[in-house]
Amino acid sequence: MIVIDATTGAGRGVATRLSAAGAAVAVVGAGHPGRGDDAATNAAFLCRELAGIGLVALPYQVDVNRPETFAALPRQIAAELGPVTACVVVVPTDTGDGGLSRAFRTVSAAVAATSPAGAEHIEIDSGRDGTDQEQEAQSVVERLVRRFARAPADGPPHHPEHGSGPTSPSTIRTGVQHVDTDRSRR
Repeated sequence: MIVIDATTGAGRGVATRLSAAGAAVAVVGAGHPGRGDDAATNAAFLCRELAGIGLVALPYQVDVNRPETFAALPRQIAAELGPVTACVVVVPTDTGDGGLSRAFRTVSAAVAATSPAGAEHIEIDSGRDGTDQEQEAQSVVERLVRRFARAPADGPPHHPEHGSGPTSPSTIRTGVQHVDTDRSRR
């Protein structure tokens, strides 16, 4: 699973809880102007913490101002962690002109377009309707844990609400953002 903007706040909580539930997590630190810390260092520290208690997580860094670099991210993560089954993008609350949120949504769309068929793509975006980001993050984690807890050990995850197998359309609705990951309708 990929979690983008996974080093602070709601994203850190999502990455930590998914890892604790047994998922191999790509912890993606998202660099952007105005960020007061180093996304790559934070991702590495979180992964070290998780590995220290026996969990699987690898650090990655992206620059939200360069969405063209995101096209290779799902393939790179799949090569290093295994199949990408879900991608969660935490869109930060934007206190300025909306540029940061727009940049994250652009990155989210780029990642969704290059994720494997059947992989869920979820945006947690409190800026769209004022939903509490931490509460929404918890809801997303619970849903993903339920979904993958039902997956057979010897095959692809089962999508009871969408059919079965990795090529089934995967349309999901969070309380915040609806994302359609069925590429045949794009």
